[in-house]
Amino acid sequence: MLTRRAALLGGTAAVFAPLALSADEQAALEFDPASAFPHKDAFIAIDGTYLNCASQHPISRGGRKSILRYLDYKSLAGQSDYSVSGTYQRVLDNYATLIGADVDEVCFVQSTTVGENLILRAMDFPQGHGRIVTDDLHYVGSLPTYAELENLGVEVVTLRADEAGRVSLRQFEEAINKETRLVCVSSVSMVNGFRHDLKGLCEIAHERGAMVFADIVHEVGSMPFNVRASGVDFCSAASYKWLMGEQGLGFLYARKDRLAGLTRPWFGHYQLKSRSSFGFPCTGMGDSITAYEHYDGALGYFAMGSQANINAALLDHSLHYLLAAGPDRIQKYRQPMMDRLQRALPKIGYIPITPADSKTALVSFLHKGNVDWLHEKLSTAKISISVAQHHIRVSPSVFNDMDDIERLIQALA
Repeated sequence: MLTRRAALLGGTAAVFAPLALSADEQAALEFDPASAFPHKDAFIAIDGTYLNCASQHPISRGGRKSILRYLDYKSLAGQSDYSVSGTYQRVLDNYATLIGADVDEVCFVQSTTVGENLILRAMDFPQGHGRIVTDDLHYVGSLPTYAELENLGVEVVTLRADEAGRVSLRQFEEAINKETRLVCVSSVSMVNGFRHDLKGLCEIAHERGAMVFADIVHEVGSMPFNVRASGVDFCSAASYKWLMGEQGLGFLYARKDRLAGLTRPWFGHYQLKSRSSFGFPCTGMGDSITAYEHYDGALGYFAMGSQANINAALLDHSLHYLLAAGPDRIQKYRQPMMDRLQRALPKIGYIPITPADSKTALVSFLHKGNVDWLHEKLSTAKISISVAQHHIRVSPSVFNDMDDIERLIQALA
């Protein structure tokens, strides 16, 4: 019997010559991710200055090439060496490598929030009740989830950030007690880039019998992150931000030694290592209709249904790029730009709400409240950042340089 694992590893039956590439695609293929930053040539030229990668990261030339290869395969227009199953296996392998996990501890999910909800269901919330500790720097789309759980009888404690935009370990020490079953945080806050001491937080939680879920969407890909070093039990991330992918496909990590204590939150054939059918037209096989076996790892608990093949094609390139470029190099290259913003914007009236010692990929400032004026100034200068009701958020990436930062400072002044 051909198992899904065998299918993933087997690829297509025949291998053909690679498709001919355009000049742009050939350039993308030959781009060296280990070269010095900025990597402007790795991306199609952007009209203006884009400093909003925490919202959506641009697709690279290589990512576009990978998508086109998949589309050529999908169109059945000719011979192709593209393998959907091989692509999925490479993507899972590369993501596991990126976060320091074993490949059987990761699986695909639709989004960060889907991963978070699957963990809640697997831990039998809300039916199982118990105490959850979170904070107001968590993803704004997740906070209503915990409000709903509280309405259903779950005890939820939401810690508040201080004026500097931090939530301290001492606050968690005071909030996590023996009734606490789960702690849920964004490892890096989408509001202001505050980064939790995830290792310290996990040590506190584990000492008191609780487990930790982290939304790592603003950490993984933008800076070094290792699940083993952090001690985190579960974490998830969408791919359209710092993983340089697209909406609709992300990842969930679950520590293999935590799975036995979970309830499978949903059921589907992608979770199955093997399956046999004894129904029609296979009559005379007794009373059984089917026999099956689940995967032992994360796939066996959380695998979804049909997945976005085109997004997997994009991630096949972008994860390779990130591993070769190095999240540590990306972080070091970006930091002088963030430091420059932290020094310059307060001088022209923007109050920082990101801790001064932050090393993350986004930095935020309170503005004076005139959102329309900000939009007009930024539009005139052809600069894209995130403008919220009370604050602005700047998030450069590997294709940006200090000239982009100076253009923003001049526009805001």
